[in-house]
Amino acid sequence: MRQMPSSDMVSLISFLAVLLVFFSIDVRSRTTGVSKPWHAHLFEWASRVGGVATAVALALGWVDLFLPDESSPIHVALVAVPGTVAVLCAIVLGLEMLWQRPQAPDQDG
Repeated sequence: MRQMPSSDMVSLISFLAVLLVFFSIDVRSRTTGVSKPWHAHLFEWASRVGGVATAVALALGWVDLFLPDESSPIHVALVAVPGTVAVLCAIVLGLEMLWQRPQAPDQDG
């Protein structure tokens, strides 16, 4: 795996910060319930796992940003792997729109 220059790391950290905000908003808007379909549980857990993976990648990337490039103890893979998990979770949550259907208004009369 190639070394990541500081300018690329700043771009990655910015992207991860936006993803973290997205996951934070998404997870707070979800309600936990027992009687939900399987895909509702999948999307709920995708939001949680994505948020944790984003936080880990963001923290490691932030620390790596301030370490010297020559002798960094944080390998690029330590940022890339949780970052990839976060992006995959964001894609899964994007697919959630396929299952969302608008609620029909009550037609009482």
